[in-house]
Amino acid sequence: MGQFNHPNIIRLEGVVTKSKPVMIITEYMENGSLDTFLKKNDGQFTVIQLVGMLRGIASGMRYLSDMGYVHRDLAARNILVNSNLVCKVSDFGLSRVLEDDPEAAYTTRGGKIPIRWTAPEAIAYRKFTSASDVWSYGIKFDEFSKCTNIIKSHVLTEKDFIQKKH
Repeated sequence: MGQFNHPNIIRLEGVVTKSKPVMIITEYMENGSLDTFLKKNDGQFTVIQLVGMLRGIASGMRYLSDMGYVHRDLAARNILVNSNLVCKVSDFGLSRVLEDDPEAAYTTRGGKIPIRWTAPEAIAYRKFTSASDVWSYGIKFDEFSKCTNIIKSHVLTEKDFIQKKH
């Protein structure tokens, strides 16, 4: 985590190892986790603000991919929000470095995986790539739509879609 230097990746400030449990100290993010923040402030965001938050997450994820890392747990609970609505990717507990090969994947043999945010092929074969992180990023749109009235008001129902002859 200390090797990352990007405005949309949580900054490591230090580590306390002389006591148990070991503690990781990061920059302070005033608004906490994205999932809680969206629920607490439901309907109070403009589309521009929401798109800005999603763009920040995408930028952080691209940086991780460019650095050769796969996050594997890109849930809204692992995105932190500061007072300027800047979203930063955090919680690298499941992240793994990939080989330099562009087709590289990390294969796990066991352990728990976050099903809701995990790509189908990663669930089936326990193989994680940058593409599986992109799937998880797509789930952010679903999380935003469930936690924000502004998106709900701009989404057509199936009936409305058919009536408009799309």
